[in-house]
Amino acid sequence: MLQEAFLHFVWRTGRFRQQGLFSTTGEAITVVKRGHYAGHAGPDFTGSRIGIDGTVWHGHVEMHLYASEWYRHRHQDDPAYEATVLHVVWEEDRPVYRRDGTRLPCLEIRRHVEPGLLARYHRLVADGNGIPCKYTLREVPAITKRAMIDRAAAERLERKAAEVAENLRLLQGDWEETVWLHLAGGLGIPVNADPMHRLARSLPFNLLRRHAGAPLQLEALLFGMAGLLETDFEEEHPRQLQKEFAFLRSKYGLKPMEVSQWKYLRMRPTAFPTLRIARLAALAGCQDNLLANMMASANPREWINSLEVPIHPYWTHHYRFGQTSTPSIKTLGRSAAESLAINVLAPVLFAYGKARGESKWTEKALDVWSALPAEDNRTVAKWKAYDMPLRSALDSQGLLELQSRYCAPRRCVHCAIGCRLILDARRGVPVIAEEAEVW
Repeated sequence: MLQEAFLHFVWRTGRFRQQGLFSTTGEAITVVKRGHYAGHAGPDFTGSRIGIDGTVWHGHVEMHLYASEWYRHRHQDDPAYEATVLHVVWEEDRPVYRRDGTRLPCLEIRRHVEPGLLARYHRLVADGNGIPCKYTLREVPAITKRAMIDRAAAERLERKAAEVAENLRLLQGDWEETVWLHLAGGLGIPVNADPMHRLARSLPFNLLRRHAGAPLQLEALLFGMAGLLETDFEEEHPRQLQKEFAFLRSKYGLKPMEVSQWKYLRMRPTAFPTLRIARLAALAGCQDNLLANMMASANPREWINSLEVPIHPYWTHHYRFGQTSTPSIKTLGRSAAESLAINVLAPVLFAYGKARGESKWTEKALDVWSALPAEDNRTVAKWKAYDMPLRSALDSQGLLELQSRYCAPRRCVHCAIGCRLILDARRGVPVIAEEAEVW
């Protein structure tokens, strides 16, 4: 199925016959300057210069598959589109008029696109199984793949940092509360991230620090608010937690979460929410300044080591309340700790650097990803099978972003790899830097 993004791609790369162009009403059209692709709300290309019957007009170029989409998108009511000088469409199924009643010049670009270009585009996006270009990836130069992975990784880190910045705004600039929120969510990744976020929001870090010298109270507060103490226990430790929480619940007017929010199915026992909450309680009791601890760490390993704090001895024999297990020391584990560095440490440092305008922190965030090994999950394994570079977490994060933001929604014309494959007519046309740029 043809997408409007293909029209944007054709226009911005100039891959259409540009001589002998005429509007649908017979006016001679000369493309002096195609303009700048906006990629957001508003006209598609700005700063364009289009000659129409010998007069050069400066303004916008708007694109649609069908001309009638101008009205369906209500551009006729939007002043931002008043400076549109050319309407580029696949098919003009309806004439378009400006608000002053004059007809907007229209170019049907389908008459001027190289047939092979469209065929290669259709062939690429037609693959409905995961990675559209998987069978042709080996034809793409390593430098193009490397550039796209780096670009996708940077976009992913920017996006994660934007989430940190938004939470910082909601928490009125309190960095400690923001780090606490993301640390809790990181401990819940992937299945219990949302309930861990809700738990952290229900128990501000400032409140927990009042009980820093009382580990039992910290556990009681967190397990109680998680709704995990709302049952009858026979063992001494959970009964003590119940007793402590009953007092603290009354003191602070607390309302526990629904216990049904926590998930245990299809996960390793070491990732159970009970163990992650126990670790969160231990961290709340031993780390006074969460952000400073991140910033002071010389490298991700040093920060990771600071998370390996002992949890209550009860958990040596348990993964869940009331269910005994073979005795074992419950550590965070290498994979979980590295996940926290990837999903919490790096985004927080990046957000802090952007907020303060200090590039040393944004660079340190990228160094965190570069210093850690690539993740091992189903999506990354797919890319690995097709010989994509995979040296560090920077690569695995880039490939995860590529899969979710480019491959899944079939945004091949926004991907340097996809652009290369579509433009290569031997695919055979060399791809210059401008054409390979990711928009």
